[in-house]
Amino acid sequence: MLGYTLLERFFRGWVFLAISILLIVWALPHTIAARNIALFTGAGAGIGWMLLTRPALSWKAYWPSICLLLVPLWVLFHWYFISTLKDLQWQELTSTWLRTSAGVVLGSVAGIMLSKHPRQIIWVILAIALLPTLTFGLYLYQVYLQHNWVLPSGMFYAPFKGKFSGVYFMLCQVLVGFGLIYFAIDSKALKVRVWILLMGVALVLMGVVDFIAARALNGILVSGLGAALCLLAVIYRSLAGLTDQNRSAMHKAKALSLGLLSIAIVTAALFAFWTYDQRYEGKLTNLIGDIQIATQIDKNQTWIRDGRPIPEPVDSKGRPINGSTYERVSWFIKGTQLIQANPLGNGISHMAFGHYMRSEYPKSLALMTHSAWIDYTLGLGLPGLFLVWAAIIGVIARSFSWRQMSALKDPGALVPDPTGGQLLADIALWLILGMFFFWIVGEVSEREYLEHYFFMIALFGMSLVAPKKR
Repeated sequence: MLGYTLLERFFRGWVFLAISILLIVWALPHTIAARNIALFTGAGAGIGWMLLTRPALSWKAYWPSICLLLVPLWVLFHWYFISTLKDLQWQELTSTWLRTSAGVVLGSVAGIMLSKHPRQIIWVILAIALLPTLTFGLYLYQVYLQHNWVLPSGMFYAPFKGKFSGVYFMLCQVLVGFGLIYFAIDSKALKVRVWILLMGVALVLMGVVDFIAARALNGILVSGLGAALCLLAVIYRSLAGLTDQNRSAMHKAKALSLGLLSIAIVTAALFAFWTYDQRYEGKLTNLIGDIQIATQIDKNQTWIRDGRPIPEPVDSKGRPINGSTYERVSWFIKGTQLIQANPLGNGISHMAFGHYMRSEYPKSLALMTHSAWIDYTLGLGLPGLFLVWAAIIGVIARSFSWRQMSALKDPGALVPDPTGGQLLADIALWLILGMFFFWIVGEVSEREYLEHYFFMIALFGMSLVAPKKR
């Protein structure tokens, strides 16, 4: 028995070591070997742990992971029966999809472990926050050297592979921070609330500074929306405190002050965001007009990017519209048209849009639509889209189930650690749902981003398995 216990502990330790390494190296360049070693040895240790412990879970508990594992099986079916790009698909099956499958297995086992000891999520949080925090420190050092908060040298994303890689993994930290803040708002334990709140605010603020350093408008926008949602929750609870007849005048005054302070913070943040955009981006002033012009993809065909001397579209005043807005909207519309014509996709997760464009416009240099969900569906088709959405819905539903359980007078009668479980649920809700919305505007439907998101869905899907009575 002692040997089995030691082996079980070894497997558990190896799993957490593997996911800690993965959460760091996924964002770094030239780390494919480390990623492969962590993924496959971690998945192997996870399978060994499952064979030793044999957790008593029904097949419904594995629902998110089952849906995710069906995606590479669908790609394999597509390759064998449908594909016209067999060589490219086989390369992805033996690389991206093999790693993704290992990531789902590893994430699922780690999730089961977290469901038993939910407060160990702190190690996952620290691994997620390591590189963005390092970037924050390096950026402050550059500010000190150059005496300017917006670096004249251009975009700064420190150790990350590139700007978009930095934005993606910085956003993970910000979303985790919002999850911690949301948990702190509801927490009944004052000591827990204070340090969790401080940690959440620190993660969000560092992430926002990183976005400013990288000049990532989409990251700042997502952070602003998240802050507004959190502050609205504070305002709602403040108003509830004002109408509570059992509260004293002092408590009502505090509630009113907190609500007014939240409104002031939201207003200040929106003004700061507007000022930043007017000075460095200039997208918001003419955003609606630019979108209207960009939707006319048959009239303005610069979006094809095939080398023809087509002038950039202009508005009624002769002003060239914002190039980023133009391409994002035009490619999004073209991508949806291609999905309607090809509902099963072409089986390619890497730049599927580019294959369609070159088949229609042989000299086109357009590769991605700037929308991960469009690119993903162009490659994996509607079956692949429905499978991953089903997994995401499963995680979100479990998060809300945990929130409902936490509202009970005695949640401890159902689970041994209701506080840790609620922390997991809030982080899962913000991270998985936040990344779902980011996939609408991000170029993150391939390679390490695909592996990372599938891993996270599996991790939180299994960490929030239906609680059982003691």
